[in-house]
Amino acid sequence: MKVKLRISNGKKGISPLIATVLLIAFTVAVAAIVSLWITNFASTSTDTVSEKTDTELYCIYGGVSLTSLRYYSTDGYLSGIVENTRLVDIGNITLQVFYGNASSKTVKLNDSGTTGFMSLEPREQGIFNISNIGSNYDTFHLYTNCSNVYDDATKSDVTTVS
Repeated sequence: MKVKLRISNGKKGISPLIATVLLIAFTVAVAAIVSLWITNFASTSTDTVSEKTDTELYCIYGGVSLTSLRYYSTDGYLSGIVENTRLVDIGNITLQVFYGNASSKTVKLNDSGTTGFMSLEPREQGIFNISNIGSNYDTFHLYTNCSNVYDDATKSDVTTVS
């Protein structure tokens, strides 16, 4: 009669059935977390794209014109008229002055007689005066809260008044 000896080091393993159940449970938990993250990410991305699309569609109907530019050389200030030429309200109207020496100055325009930033309703005009404009100005770039609504002017568009 042969006797089989079994040598044990005192460690017990888990059964293959329990290991399979644990592996499946871990996989389902990871899949649920990833699914929740993807759903949240997609929802946030959709909301952001929707907001930007709404803004861009709104701004398609916007237009602005920079006219009647006058530079008063004795006082060093620039005046002009900004007109909303299209169908939607525009705001945060800003004028950027570029100089011949490659420097620039950015000025948020104010409504005449008020301290608020200039905003215009459709077909409305606003007058502005900017002080401390050097005589070596070269070009002007007027932009608004709508990225596709802007106007440019050059030195030749400005009447110099002594």
